Amino acid sequence: MILLIIYGILGYWAVGQTIWANRIVFGSWSAIFLQRILLGGVFGIVLIPWAILKLIFGR
Repeated sequence: MILLIIYGILGYWAVGQTIWANRIVFGSWSAIFLQRILLGGVFGIVLIPWAILKLIFGR
């Protein structure tokens, strides 16, 4: 259960660092939150390492 929560948080963060980096997003707060959670859950296995590498090496 704890790993699932950590995965969700890291996936949410990774979506913001990779897919939605330097973008303006319009919509309600709940719709944006739900989209980021779902994208992080589905593509987190790819996005989390990508976001960590992007954090370490810059752009």
